[in-house]
Amino acid sequence: MCKESDYHFEYTECDVLGSRWRVAVPNKADICTGLPDPVKGTQCTFSCSEGEYLNMQSQQCQKCAAGTYSLGTGVAFDEWDSLPSGFVTHGMNTNDRDVHTDCSNSTWTPKGDYVSSNTDECTATLSYAVSLKKPGTVSFEYFYPDGSIYFEFFVQNDQCQSTDSENRWMKISESNWSQYKVELSSGNNVLYWRTTAYSLQGSAVKPVMLRNIAISGVAYTSECFHCKPGTHSAKPGSARCTPCPAQTYSNKGATVCHQCEEDKYAEAGSGSCKPRPACTNSDYFYTHTPCDSEGKTQLMYKWNEPKICSETVEGAVKLPASGEKQTCPPCNPGFFVTNSSTCEPCDEGFYSNGTACTKCPVGTEPVVDFEYKWWNIMPNNMKSSIFPVFLCVMTAWEVAGEYVYTTPGDQDSDYLMLTLSVPGYRLPQSMATDSERSELSRITFVFETMCTADCKFYFLAWNNDVVEEWKGSNRKQSYSYLIQRNSSTSFTWTFQRTEDFNVVSDNHTPRMSLLIYDLLTASLPHSPRFTNKGLRYFHRFNLGLCGKEGRVPATCVDNVTESGREVKGYVCQSTVVPSDIRSQSVVSSQPFLIGDSLIGVTTDTTLSSISSPKWMFPSASGLLDVIFYYKSSETTQACKQGRSAAIRLRCNPTVTAKDLITLPSNCSEGTCDGCTFHFLWESQHACPLCTKNHYREIVSACIQGIQRTTYVWQQPLQCYGGESLPAQKVSACVTLDFWLKFGVSTGTIAAVLLISISCYFWKKTRKLQYKYSKLMMNSGDKECELPTADSCAIMEGEDAEDDIMYLTKKSFFTKKMKSFSREVSYPSIHTHTELRMSQLLMLCIIINVLSEDIRWI
Repeated sequence: MCKESDYHFEYTECDVLGSRWRVAVPNKADICTGLPDPVKGTQCTFSCSEGEYLNMQSQQCQKCAAGTYSLGTGVAFDEWDSLPSGFVTHGMNTNDRDVHTDCSNSTWTPKGDYVSSNTDECTATLSYAVSLKKPGTVSFEYFYPDGSIYFEFFVQNDQCQSTDSENRWMKISESNWSQYKVELSSGNNVLYWRTTAYSLQGSAVKPVMLRNIAISGVAYTSECFHCKPGTHSAKPGSARCTPCPAQTYSNKGATVCHQCEEDKYAEAGSGSCKPRPACTNSDYFYTHTPCDSEGKTQLMYKWNEPKICSETVEGAVKLPASGEKQTCPPCNPGFFVTNSSTCEPCDEGFYSNGTACTKCPVGTEPVVDFEYKWWNIMPNNMKSSIFPVFLCVMTAWEVAGEYVYTTPGDQDSDYLMLTLSVPGYRLPQSMATDSERSELSRITFVFETMCTADCKFYFLAWNNDVVEEWKGSNRKQSYSYLIQRNSSTSFTWTFQRTEDFNVVSDNHTPRMSLLIYDLLTASLPHSPRFTNKGLRYFHRFNLGLCGKEGRVPATCVDNVTESGREVKGYVCQSTVVPSDIRSQSVVSSQPFLIGDSLIGVTTDTTLSSISSPKWMFPSASGLLDVIFYYKSSETTQACKQGRSAAIRLRCNPTVTAKDLITLPSNCSEGTCDGCTFHFLWESQHACPLCTKNHYREIVSACIQGIQRTTYVWQQPLQCYGGESLPAQKVSACVTLDFWLKFGVSTGTIAAVLLISISCYFWKKTRKLQYKYSKLMMNSGDKECELPTADSCAIMEGEDAEDDIMYLTKKSFFTKKMKSFSREVSYPSIHTHTELRMSQLLMLCIIINVLSEDIRWI
């Protein structure tokens, strides 16, 4: 037979009518028989109030006993000595390229009052599954001080659907715990807290801490929770437990807090008392009282609160005597001394050097700023705190007349923080119209660090973004930071020992101090990189050559946090973690400016001490690169003159992509010295405009009476836009066959004509020879011939043939002449004369024939 201790009651799932049954479930299987029969249970919407629980035996709400508490319709987790039941934590390696990294120990770790995340580059997940009977909420407190860790919270319902990814990234904590609350739907819900550390500098990473997780909507709780050690609840029906004050302690489930013994101490919320150590010089600090009516201040020594050391232990030091009077320092600029020796700000329109207020001359206005040169009291807009803030109530920074300094911390890992809040900035009227002014304001401070062990000093801006850091002891020096965004902001100075976080030293921290003087504030993706743990990341550069309408176009953002910090300039850089490492979209962080002002545009390789050597980007083209030079007024410890950038614009008409930006091959980070960055931007728009000199014409052969003229670019092409290529021209033409046929025909005709003329002259010559021979034959036999004619010319209109025929006739006169010539004979002279006459006659006949031929032609 089963006893009541052998089983417990549970409710079945609700049906469609909202009803359920109460059933008995054995604690162990097969240990007893005779379990109670199921009975009708309460409605599914039934719930108990705060401080009550549901008694499953009677199915009635009852008040929790003293020393316990209940949320009624929810559950709470505020004790983290170990992981509460239902919580699961595990680590995993999200870097596929580093398969050898062991992330099994990268989990969330309980720390008593809170649970702490991992600090390595593995992804640590803390999850809790809960089934809600009605819509409820989940709330928790977190401390997220370091942007080197990506911290997200999201919920998956029973359909495995996640909450909105835009709100899953947690906001960076300023200096205190932040509270976050999300509504939950009814049904099954799985809560996820996920972190991944991401440190490029190799410095210690501060973890994320969670505490006071509360979930409502569970409809009922069947038991009350005992108060954790260090808390108590004195009355029945408590909804929460009250922490014990300092110097008291309590055990688990306590109803009252107990006082510690005289030689022991306890901090607030302690579960036990500890022996008091001997007091040392690190257990007290000095400060100054406000100035009295005589203009004097007293030097006061005080124990660090709460006082945990003992003055009676052997070797303990005593507190030095207080009350030494000193002359009060003057007021800071912009303030004046009142009759009560206090400092008050000057009225509007007045200015002061720390003594009396003077009205600004006509036509001028005061330049409003904060200038802290004297430290008699902590300014109203400055606050001193210690991280972790809940572990200590002592002050971190104290004023000391000419400077402010850090006090010793309780733990080696304490962060001693001094925060300055600035509501906004307003330029003087004379400067407000300058749209190209990149410097809105500037903060300048002088500091000095003196460390007897390893230490670090950080300067942070906005949401605790690290601007600069210094290691070890540093001589007195000045540092300036340019402010470019007109919005409320805060600046934090943090001093810390560089030990592992949350490691408590057995001995007190050696005395270390940091001094600050004269605080002044005036009104392309890159190829992947890997950290030492193998985490992949990118450096993304945003470039803007000239801006638009007075605005600089390049913007780099930090989308890890809700604040969404961004920097704007001509050239900036941010660090990007790709989506295959994170669960959702690409994450961008750590933005900084490289150039916020345009120095000049030239083809020279050096301008204003900024150099862009040709060997960084060799070019085979004869065209000179156009170089844009930029400079940032934001200085760092490594870049005393600020960062700068040189962007080479190179003509490349073949580039069709919007941006083709490359980095120097021998400086893969874009910079060889960390201060000057070099970029090569190849673009079509960097080429000169095209003209007629950039193309040539090609004339085609004559095909079927058509000839085409085509225009092509000169190669290599070194122009873009401008004059375009002319359209193809088409013209009529005569082919080579035509001219060949024409030449052959003409040659043939000329040959025929030449042959004809030759035949004609040959025939004429034969006739002339015949006539001459006949004439010679007849010249010696005829008598009574007339003397030889003096001329053989044929008059125009006479017929040569008739003359020849006439000469051959034997006329009466001819015969008489021939007869007479035979009768009168001359010896040799007659013969010679006759021959000469015959030759002349032959010549005259030839000339006559040629004359006729020439006239015919």
